[in-house]
Amino acid sequence: MSVPVCADCFKGTLRGDVIPTGHEDVIHGLPTYVATPKSWVKPLGTVVLIADAFGWSLRNTRALADSYARRVPCIVYVPDFMDGKAIPLSLMASFESKPDPNSPWLFRVLSRSWNIIKAVPYFLLWLYSTRPSVSWPRVRSFLAAVRTTPTAKGEPPKVGVAGFCWGGLYAVGLTNTQNPENWVSLRDGKKVPLIDCAFTAHPSMLKLPRHIHEVQLPLSLANGENDSFMGPEKMQEMMRILKDKNKASAREAEGADRPTLPNAHEVVVYPGAKHGFAVRGDREDPLQKERGDQSEDQASVAQPGGKVQCECSNKQTSTIVHSICLILPQPTTCSSR
Repeated sequence: MSVPVCADCFKGTLRGDVIPTGHEDVIHGLPTYVATPKSWVKPLGTVVLIADAFGWSLRNTRALADSYARRVPCIVYVPDFMDGKAIPLSLMASFESKPDPNSPWLFRVLSRSWNIIKAVPYFLLWLYSTRPSVSWPRVRSFLAAVRTTPTAKGEPPKVGVAGFCWGGLYAVGLTNTQNPENWVSLRDGKKVPLIDCAFTAHPSMLKLPRHIHEVQLPLSLANGENDSFMGPEKMQEMMRILKDKNKASAREAEGADRPTLPNAHEVVVYPGAKHGFAVRGDREDPLQKERGDQSEDQASVAQPGGKVQCECSNKQTSTIVHSICLILPQPTTCSSR
């Protein structure tokens, strides 16, 4: 059985160049970090950010939420979907620590081994406490509450999700509209998907290719060229599947009465980037900083002709359509459900 995560899921750099500007609150029953645009700016929708193994309190994640809120603009929720069982930040430093290169080789080997050994209990507890059978109900319940809370106009809000590493499983899974659990009934009785679309960066926990074959709603995926979880073969397969879905959608759209989203799915591969780069990349490394900024752009800003090209959309764009889906006039409704 393959391990659903990789060592890089627990490595990275804690950002010291940002101070989160949002606030903590209890939203729909869960402790949540809330980021909003400036008071005079009207939010265009809501984004629920599903964090990586370090959970909702990681400064890096909150800074990303602040940026999305400002740049989209939108309301961003970062709920504690792990119920306080996130990996401790001390383990990030432990994984990144390196023994003195001048010390005896045996000491260096033992030091690295000890860092791994002491992390095992935390890892096993985290893996058990945040298993999908426990976390899926929290995620779906929260999103159902968000979706069914009407805007000032009495309409259901536009909802996007952004999932990183651990959160990638849920971001991808929520795009599967064939799963009845990913739908919710509005007050008028109509059924709509829990989300409009999703963005994910360096997702883990996925079962490939099944989870990608099940994608229905627009999905934008960012991954590093050197991703240790995905690997080049799985990445190529995922790109092929989503590209085929785009072609199939284009054929189905011919002669259709309603407008459709061209190239609704995309995969952007960032040269030189590794697993975790979008959240925990080293901001003092120029390349890693650039790749992290580019993935942030992919999730929040339309970039016609951007520097990083999209393999699944004929190398033309990296757009907000795929991540936040704010161009939709209303959530897709299903009269047959």
